[in-house]
Amino acid sequence: MPFSVRCGHLIPYRPCVRFAKWPRYPLNKKESAMTEAELKKIARKIAACLALANSSNSGEAEAAKRQAQKLLEKYNLTAADVDAASVKETLSKSGGKYKPPTYLCSLAAIIAKSFGCGWVFKSGGGYSASTTVFIGIGAKPDLAAYTFDVLRRLLNKAKTDYTATLKRYKPANRTRMAALFCEAWVWRISEQVADFSGTEQEKTAIAAYKTNKWGDKLKIDNRAGAQPKKTSDHNAIAAGINAAADVKLHKPVQAKAAKKPALTDQRQAELF
Repeated sequence: MPFSVRCGHLIPYRPCVRFAKWPRYPLNKKESAMTEAELKKIARKIAACLALANSSNSGEAEAAKRQAQKLLEKYNLTAADVDAASVKETLSKSGGKYKPPTYLCSLAAIIAKSFGCGWVFKSGGGYSASTTVFIGIGAKPDLAAYTFDVLRRLLNKAKTDYTATLKRYKPANRTRMAALFCEAWVWRISEQVADFSGTEQEKTAIAAYKTNKWGDKLKIDNRAGAQPKKTSDHNAIAAGINAAADVKLHKPVQAKAAKKPALTDQRQAELF
């Protein structure tokens, strides 16, 4: 069971700069006055034209292609811009202000894959907490963020309960054992999570969104997870697996998330 974790994307933290809010949806520089709502409206029109371009009626298909091309040129947009306009973000607090522990990176990656989403971590600073950003189509990022919130709280409680049993260990050993416990807990959860990976079209749209918004500013965090050194460390791994054994993920969790769209708005208000 590997515990060397390859984490997800991280938005670089600049200690001397504090953003009042996230940059809005990236627009073509020549159309910088266009709002996100306007862009999405135009993108929907172009997408509709592109869909008609596949019509069996050759005349209708040709007219739709011309209309799509006309709109792309008028607003100086690309096909990638149209794909990216269908993508949305949902934010979830990660806990802490800086880089999250590797086991939370693993948990976010597992959940993002399960719901066919992309994800990034945004480091906090000052009064801002770090956040996990799930990126996807429709309700998927909302469901991913809700599931991450639920599992993160369960993991934090399990970690607190386990750490309370380690009082006789030195601080360094206690920290390592707690990390191994959490990584094992996440690994056990990953065995229960179904993979609902998105379509290739969704993956392309998410990739275009990330490229348009962050470009080359995203960095891969290759930190390794905690490594067992003693027999007690292996006991910590076993304890983490056992602690997660009773955690079950059912479809009602997804249904419950769909009934709580206000969660997204509240989290965004706290971040902005």
